[in-house]
Amino acid sequence: MPKPGTLFILVVLFGIILLAIFRPEPMLAPGPVKPAHAAIVDDCFACHAPFKGAAAERCITCHAPARIGLFTTKGKRLAGGKAAFHQQLITPDCLACHTDHAGPALTGHSPVRFHHDLLKPAVRGQCATCHVAPATTLHRQFASTGCATCHGTSGWKPAHFAHDRQFRLDRVHNVACTTCHVGGNTRRYTCYGCHEHKPAATLAEHREEGVRGNIDNCARCHRSAEGEREGGEDDE
Repeated sequence: MPKPGTLFILVVLFGIILLAIFRPEPMLAPGPVKPAHAAIVDDCFACHAPFKGAAAERCITCHAPARIGLFTTKGKRLAGGKAAFHQQLITPDCLACHTDHAGPALTGHSPVRFHHDLLKPAVRGQCATCHVAPATTLHRQFASTGCATCHGTSGWKPAHFAHDRQFRLDRVHNVACTTCHVGGNTRRYTCYGCHEHKPAATLAEHREEGVRGNIDNCARCHRSAEGEREGGEDDE
């Protein structure tokens, strides 16, 4: 006769086998399916290939990449709203972004995140296809230069602007943006917010030094205070 411990293990294993046969959903699934797939909740093989797991080929039988974002699975045309970017994927790898099961909270399950490397290189910089810029004064000013001026495809936040390409924010110029860009207008700047020079006196001094033309664009020659100490005027 088997020992009590062995008998207990056999009973537990037998119970697990019975549950896997008669209640496979709670035993095998990593959480409930999405409501849109309620009709196939008991048909595991609609999405899963035997011994291989979920397969993109099975997703495509209902979700044709050429129609995603344009039509519903019932064939009804979508009236705007969803961006039709699935047609620009390098390969239709549905599982790279989607998962149908919502995992239990205790497992630390998190949704799969989209990565721009899945898109064809030619369309990765066409941000406006999917993203709408915030309706702010700052974003309107950068509309012509594009999102990549501040944002990267690895993460929308934090945003970074390479200010050194225009003017180096060294230790004496590490100030609030509005000090130079009055009213938050990044298309214009002024140096007179800090410097005591009077425009007329500054113009006269530049003319005396032989500097001609418009001197309103200070950063054209003075790229930073550090640069001035090193070599004076620094022309582009």
